[in-house]
Amino acid sequence: MQPDAPLQQALVTTVIDVPLSAAWARLEDFSAAHYYVPRLTATEIVSAQSSGLGAHRRVYSGKTYLEETIIEWNEGSGFVIRLHKGSKPMPPFRDARFVYALSEEGPEQTRVNLALQFLMPLGGVGRWLGANLIKSPMEKQLVQVAAGMKHYYETGELATDADRKRLAGTVSTAPADD
Repeated sequence: MQPDAPLQQALVTTVIDVPLSAAWARLEDFSAAHYYVPRLTATEIVSAQSSGLGAHRRVYSGKTYLEETIIEWNEGSGFVIRLHKGSKPMPPFRDARFVYALSEEGPEQTRVNLALQFLMPLGGVGRWLGANLIKSPMEKQLVQVAAGMKHYYETGELATDADRKRLAGTVSTAPADD
């Protein structure tokens, strides 16, 4: 990746009715993605460490999987993961990252910001494709992830499609930086 190539992003936000410390306790459990991400069936930690910088997991949808490695760790407030399979980024991207960010919204509430940051191949054409064809479907997927997180973080129970549908209205999309 060229250092001057800006990442595009899709960003959503929601408020979860749990204190920041409780939200962080759920988020730092790197083995729990399948409890709130749609279509994931399992999460497997494949590194020696189970959380923190360098932790590496596989998230499964049936027998297929995607790898995720923590590349930035912000104790108590979030982390950034690189989305990949082996040494290659998640297709169709040249680079793909997922950002989890938590902040206190009130004594019993936590704001969750989720972002998919990506770099498309093909230079300017890829950037246009990202802005016009990729961003909207990614936002829709992020809304489902955030709604699932809200359900799981508030109840401790696996989020279903019905839970995500019921809570999708509590999630807002944010304007793009690009």
